[in-house]
Amino acid sequence: MGLFQPGQGEVVRADLTSPLRVLTFPVLELILVTGLSWMLIGWLDQPGMAVDPQLRNTIVLIWAVLALWRFVLPLFKARRRRFVVTDRRIVVRAGALRARTDSIPFRDIRSVKRRRSGITLAITGYDRPLYFPDVPRAKKVTAMIESSLPPAQMNYW
Repeated sequence: MGLFQPGQGEVVRADLTSPLRVLTFPVLELILVTGLSWMLIGWLDQPGMAVDPQLRNTIVLIWAVLALWRFVLPLFKARRRRFVVTDRRIVVRAGALRARTDSIPFRDIRSVKRRRSGITLAITGYDRPLYFPDVPRAKKVTAMIESSLPPAQMNYW
């Protein structure tokens, strides 16, 4: 995680990134785009077709741009998203290219809940809870966070 360095004596308990299931639709789109594009190129390359080579190269370029936009970019964003639980805090980074890394100390967390495949944190000073979608093993991570919170701090909303 590039900028994340555990503090002196800090132990990393979970270091998670997005699960591979978030790439299901990008993979299906890549298969569809590749199949259609290369079927068109095969049809243009058949014997007896007098087609300008620039047209074929343009279709290959369009395929490459669509593959980058619909598969490589979502893959890059999914692999950059991080959720780290240490014995003192939670460190979160979004999947954007220049996303900043946020650190949430356990003393600021009022409660934690699992919602579908994500985690919701109620934090002191915020009106609404923060929701982190697509956290792998959300049930185990929620239990890990709950066990790390001081007992007097648990306040379910």
